[in-house]
Amino acid sequence: MAFNCDKFSPKVLGLDPGLVATGYSIVKSSKYLAYGVIKPDPQKDWIFRIAEIVSRLKKIIRTYRPEVCVVETLFFRKVSARSVITSAHLRGAILYLLFSEKIPLIEITPAKIKKAVTGNGRASKAQIAYMVRHLYNINENLNHHTSDALAIAYTYLVAPNNFTTNFKYIKP
Repeated sequence: MAFNCDKFSPKVLGLDPGLVATGYSIVKSSKYLAYGVIKPDPQKDWIFRIAEIVSRLKKIIRTYRPEVCVVETLFFRKVSARSVITSAHLRGAILYLLFSEKIPLIEITPAKIKKAVTGNGRASKAQIAYMVRHLYNINENLNHHTSDALAIAYTYLVAPNNFTTNFKYIKP
């Protein structure tokens, strides 16, 4: 079951950022070009994990040259202030990388992503993973970071005009 998407759609980097695991996907039209998860060494301090994630994302960006990056808006359940702050540090480092590579950022709420992928804005991670595998014709099981990254990219591709970029570039 493939989805129908304009052949002129942009190449999209979908990201599910996290210090333990960052899911990513590169999608063009209705096809995935790459997907995976970046898992830095959990024994390392948070600053080194951020550096590793950003370094690996930079390689992915330079390899695939996405035209836009799409992430889920921040949402925290019962977590410590320290977790929120370190997550914000990671997002800031990713934002800086995107800005330096001249890639616009789009943020989409979790409910919109769930609704676009499953038809239900309160869908579970398992439902999202199931639908993502079917939408992209992926036969292997995906961890939830990877399926989230693919779902985020999918949401933007099926309705790109519903979202606006968070920053614009000034041409020199």
